[in-house]
Amino acid sequence: MRRGADSGIGFQEAVNHTNSAYERLGRACITRKAIPGKYLVQHSDLERKFIPESKAEPDYGGTIAPGGRAIFYDAKTTRRESLDFDNLHAHQIGFLERMALLGAIAGFLVEFRLHGEVYFLPIQVLAYWRDNVARKSLPYTFFAQHLTAARSGRGLILFDYLASIELQEQRYGADYSMLVVT
Repeated sequence: MRRGADSGIGFQEAVNHTNSAYERLGRACITRKAIPGKYLVQHSDLERKFIPESKAEPDYGGTIAPGGRAIFYDAKTTRRESLDFDNLHAHQIGFLERMALLGAIAGFLVEFRLHGEVYFLPIQVLAYWRDNVARKSLPYTFFAQHLTAARSGRGLILFDYLASIELQEQRYGADYSMLVVT
């Protein structure tokens, strides 16, 4: 996969680049949301610290062509063999669950840095796992066995996560009700 460490840019920058390519190609318009807040300056060492005022929504939101379906997600990177629930904020999960109930694509775009792979974790799958499995994380093996890794895209698309979402929804349904976890 051409992104991140391979190309010298971070995961969120790679997501931003991919989203710009999607827009140029007419596949989607997905933007990174600005986080309201302020900078505090420590006069002793002139260090600036950003303090967010509130953040109820995830990092990214937009619309997918051709049907105009909404999409909302937060981008997460892990260097571990699992995605810890401690890294997922309750206010974002609540927002994503509400959006999914209204028909939007909602979840987390997760980079497993050790494996060089990116997956889209739908909020429905996260909620099922959270409510029915006695673990505080989702292991990489679950992603690899049940979800579709985003493949390297063509041209400007660094990794085609929209194609992965489409394949997952074809396999499990848009509400992921056909996903069976044993």
